[in-house]
Amino acid sequence: MKNVQGLLKVTPVRKIEHLYFNMLNFRFFKDSEQGQALFFGSPRLLSHLAAVPYILALEIVFFRKKRFFVRLGECVVGMFVLREKSGALYVSSLAVAPEFRRFGVATYILNHAYKLAKQLNKGRLELGVSKVNAPALRLYKKFGFAKKEERKWSLVLTKKVEIV
Repeated sequence: MKNVQGLLKVTPVRKIEHLYFNMLNFRFFKDSEQGQALFFGSPRLLSHLAAVPYILALEIVFFRKKRFFVRLGECVVGMFVLREKSGALYVSSLAVAPEFRRFGVATYILNHAYKLAKQLNKGRLELGVSKVNAPALRLYKKFGFAKKEERKWSLVLTKKVEIV
């Protein structure tokens, strides 16, 4: 089973799911394309990952961001957060469970976000990515994203949305 896109479903996260979803299942590894098990960042960053579901819940409540799960049956295989900006739809916290990477889940998320940006008449789709996340950078380049802004540890990428 190489591509699972036809079996995926995007669902808004219900309020209570914000609190019990385990972000640690979505491990972030440095040099993940070589399968090395080195956490990117410091032990302090790792300890903060335990608080991420609570932080995201606060973002949803106070900053009106919308969080989504991507499900394969009942299994959560991906997640992302969307926020409307002036003229753009911003994708953040895009993550795919390690055992489902390279099966088209991230591409499915990007296509979903692009279609939604089009429906909302947003001229751009934007996202942030770590400079060292080589697999994500390759995917975003393939999808047509270009660098909008460079920060110390990350890039903000943008893609023009064709509004009909």
